[in-house]
Amino acid sequence: MPDRVRFSPAPSGELHLGGARTALFNYLLARSGGGTFVVRIEDTDAARSDLSRERGLLGDLAWLGLSWNEGPDVGGPFGPYRQSERTAHYAEALGRLEAAGRVYRCFCAAATLEAGRHTDGDGRRPPRYRGGCRSIDSAESRRRAEAGEPFAWRFAVDPEREWVVRDVIHGDVRFAGSDIGDFLVARPDATPLYDLACAVDDAAMRITLVIRGDDHLSNTPRHLMLLEALGATAPNYAHAPLVLGADGRPLSKSRGAESIASLREQGYLPAAVVNHLALLGWSDPAGREVLGTDELAEAFDLARVSSSAPAHDPARLRWLNKRHMALLPREDRVALVAEHAPDLPGAGSRAVAEALADEVEVAGDVRGLVSGVAEPLAPDEEALAALASPAALPALEVALEALRAPETGDLRDALRSAGLPLREAFPAVRAALTGRAHGLPAATLLTFLGNAEAVRRLERALRA
Repeated sequence: MPDRVRFSPAPSGELHLGGARTALFNYLLARSGGGTFVVRIEDTDAARSDLSRERGLLGDLAWLGLSWNEGPDVGGPFGPYRQSERTAHYAEALGRLEAAGRVYRCFCAAATLEAGRHTDGDGRRPPRYRGGCRSIDSAESRRRAEAGEPFAWRFAVDPEREWVVRDVIHGDVRFAGSDIGDFLVARPDATPLYDLACAVDDAAMRITLVIRGDDHLSNTPRHLMLLEALGATAPNYAHAPLVLGADGRPLSKSRGAESIASLREQGYLPAAVVNHLALLGWSDPAGREVLGTDELAEAFDLARVSSSAPAHDPARLRWLNKRHMALLPREDRVALVAEHAPDLPGAGSRAVAEALADEVEVAGDVRGLVSGVAEPLAPDEEALAALASPAALPALEVALEALRAPETGDLRDALRSAGLPLREAFPAVRAALTGRAHGLPAATLLTFLGNAEAVRRLERALRA
């Protein structure tokens, strides 16, 4: 039977590369097997949730081409698909757990809990609740709650039992109940915490396979306990290793991981971003590196997802984008670059894009290429170094003479005839014209500037 999978972001920030890869793996699995891709918004934390961020998340997924079958905007048979709209489901589940004696009220103060965590840390054991409120009689517990004493709901864990997560990627992972301890599931008003909401929704939405980052692996035995206590069938699980940054640490929103919105603004193609994300931990059985979304969906198999953490390489993403740019019809490539190209004196953004569409790896690169053309910039370190090279002064003098009399030949011929090394001469000339040692090819730069403006800038540089 085709799987039902879900992507469940919290609308508390932008969609970054790690989260987008999780969404992509779910989407590809559903596409490859004729399954259902569900988007569920985990917004029970009202203080951190924001509707505009939800719209941004959904917009980023749509830009990547990851269409979903069920979700907050398209509906579906198991909605609503925002957790903030499912409070009745959680209250009902909590009531069943209380009636079965599987949860209890915990009145412990924060200081007591913190002291227990420190004790566990000293013994090098995972922090866990020591069960002080578990022995309170139910009638006494109700009396204290009705008297207004603060509390939260905890799930009673069997310390003698072992839980086995049968993970598609990692194999069997075992957890001792004694290492988990009784965990919080809800606030006094029955507002659920993550574990309860997640388990209840996975059951209610008939999710059959959960694909998520392996930072959630330690949560999974809790979900298994809750699902069993509620009489629900647990889904299968596949925990993909987290994507690492250049520093070897996991990418995360809190550590400034690049967002999908940022890549979009820079002019990356969604096909290239999807291609890059798919290859972070998965490999094509045919060994292909440049694949479209349809090809990825056809080839995707969880069995080929590595249990080792992949690293995000920005240079590889740029290379893939260059390859996908080359696959576009030139008219489409020009149109894409034109979206990011500024107008220049005597040339609109379309003309700039026509001239540079074959030069850029990423559409947004056009902005850097033309920097200093409309108005020269203050020289940066590279430009100052180019202007200080032994070839700089003769290169500027030769360029000035060639541009004053353009009928004598082009700039490259003039510099070469003067015996100047082009690898030093051109950066110096470009630095004098724009304030940057790197940028447009000389011929393109001169086309935009015009000879008169180029002569004026070279004269000013020689007087400096």
